[in-house]
Amino acid sequence: MSYRIQRGDTLSALAGRFGTTVSALAKANGISNPDLIITGNSLSIPGKSDSFQSGGANGGGRSSAAGGSFGASGAAPMGEIPSSFGANASRLASSAQSMASSMNTTGWCAKGVNRALAAAGLNVNPLPSAYMYGNVLAKDSRFREVSLTDEQIKQLPPGAIIVSDAYNSPGNPHGHIAVTLGNGREASDHIAGIRTHGTQRVFIPV
Repeated sequence: MSYRIQRGDTLSALAGRFGTTVSALAKANGISNPDLIITGNSLSIPGKSDSFQSGGANGGGRSSAAGGSFGASGAAPMGEIPSSFGANASRLASSAQSMASSMNTTGWCAKGVNRALAAAGLNVNPLPSAYMYGNVLAKDSRFREVSLTDEQIKQLPPGAIIVSDAYNSPGNPHGHIAVTLGNGREASDHIAGIRTHGTQRVFIPV
C-alpha cells in the first residue's frame, strides 16, 4: 500500500493511523531521519497491498519514498517545501549565520560554509573551489540531494546547502556555496539574498 504524504503529516502519526511503527515505516522506505518526510512523496505502508492517496484518489504518486532512492541523477524531486528540515539543518543554519556575520567578506564562500559545517558537527574536508562541494556532498550519507526550481530554492527553510556550478557568474571559476537561512536569505562568507545564477544543486542534512 502506498500513501501520498500531506502537509502536517509526521511519521509517528502515520504509523498510528496505519497500525504500524515508526521504525517499520522508516525501514520500508529507506528513511534515515524519521523527523524528515517530504510533502508530496509516497510512503510504502508495510503489510498493506492496495494504494491509497489522500482524498480517496488511487495511484499516480511517485514511487520513490522520502529518503529513498532518487533515480539516475541522484537528486530526489521535492514536492511542497516543508517548513523545516530538522535538527541538523537548524544547527547548520545557526552556525552559518554566525560565521557569515563574523567574516562579512566576499570571495570566501567556500571557507565560510566549510567552517559553518564544522561548527555544526558536519565536518567536510576543505576544498579549493565552492562548486567542488557538490560532488562531495552527493556521496556523503549525511546529506540528501533534492531537485528544485529556482523559485523553490528561494522558498527553502533554514539549513539547506546550495552549490552553484563553476562560472555561475562571469569571471568566477569557483562557483558558489551557501546555506539557506529562510525568508529568501543565504549565508556564505556574508549574509545576502539567495542567488540562483547558473545551475544549482541543493543538499539537506539528514
